[in-house]
Formats: sequence, structure tokens, C-alpha cells
Amino acid sequence: MKEVLNFELMRQLVREHGLDQVLDETLLGELRLLEAEKGEIICEKGERPERLYFLVEGKLKIFTTLPNGKSLLLRFSTPLALVGDLELVNGKEANNIVQSVNRCLLLAISYRVIQNTYAENPKFLHFMLSQVTHKLYTFSNLSSLNMLYPVESRFASYMLSTADQDTAASEEIQTSKLTELADLLGTSYRHLNRVIQDLCRRDIIRKVRRKIIIQNVEELREIAGGNVYE
Repeated sequence: MKEVLNFELMRQLVREHGLDQVLDETLLGELRLLEAEKGEIICEKGERPERLYFLVEGKLKIFTTLPNGKSLLLRFSTPLALVGDLELVNGKEANNIVQSVNRCLLLAISYRVIQNTYAENPKFLHFMLSQVTHKLYTFSNLSSLNMLYPVESRFASYMLSTADQDTAASEEIQTSKLTELADLLGTSYRHLNRVIQDLCRRDIIRKVRRKIIIQNVEELREIAGGNVYE
């Protein structure tokens, strides 16, 4: 990630997301604005984060690796989301991988600066608690999605979570990435490919070059059963 030296933009993002209401003046002065390119890893599994991140623009994908070498999708995060909050509190290594889906802007603050003062800030603690509660709620729902719902529903949920709002297309889903996506959704490449072909045949989605475009968003939402990976 690279630092963005635009202090007016940083102040604007702080105000827009209400961080000026939960961080004191000292901590606000220590914030740094960072830019992550599409596909950039924000946090690796097994590493000890050194900074707390506030996602203020873009979307992050959170997944984990399994003992068999495959990956499992956990959720997507959109603003305002925290990265590194659990590790700040428990001091342990990260359990998951956090990767940018598109260009992201994140406000960052060093653990060194915040860890000795955050416990004395009730507003910040309440903010942290609301974030953790949301994570637990979504993790519970999406664990059920991964275990109990058919691949068609999981794929529909993934499409809805990653599709661009303007074009209804997902650049995440490309022919070259279907094997990786199958792992994330807990299925085989062949099964996933059959699901995609069937949805294309039913005119719910269509392939355009290397992208998949949603043709019938309402039908896709019905297949997803109201679930998205967020």
C-alpha cells in the first residue's frame, strides 16, 4: 500500500464516516491515508498486524486457507469496516487473509499509538464493540450459507456481493479464476461450471469476454435466498 498525502481528503473521509466522534485529537493526528490497489493483500494469515485499518472506500474480501491448501470465502467488507481490531485486543496473529477487491482507501493508525489509550475511550470502545458484533452476526449467517445452501445459492450470493453497481458485471469472476472461486465456495470446478452454464441458459447471467454480467438481478436474489457475503 502507498500513502496518500492529501490531508484535505483525509479530513473529509474522517468526517464522512464519523471517526472524529470516536477518536480523540491525539489519535486523529496519527492517522495516515493509504491506497490499496485491486488485488492487494492488506493482511496475511499468520502475521501480527502493526496497524488498525478503517476501510473508508472500496471493498475487501476476507477468506481463510484450510489445512488441505484450499481457500474458503468468509465475507466481504464495505465502509466503514475495521481490519486488525481483534488482533489489537487479543495480541494474536491474524486468522484470515484480507484482500482488496478494487481500489481501496484505508485510514491507518499504529498499534503502538493506540493500544495504550483506546481502553480509556468509551466512544471508541463502543464503536469497536459494534464492529465485532457485526462480524459475529455475519460470520454466523455466512457459515450457514457455506454449509447448508447449494452451490447455486452460494454463487448467486457471490455475484451479488462482487458485481459492479453500474454495470452489473463482476470482474472477480473470470474464466481463469473459476478454479480459485470453486475453492472459495467449497465446491469443484466442474460443479461450479455446470451452475454457471445453467444460469446462462436461463438468461439469469451471461458471459461477455472474461466477465459475467447479471441479466436478471431479481431472479439471482431469489436464488441467493436473501444472502450476500457481507
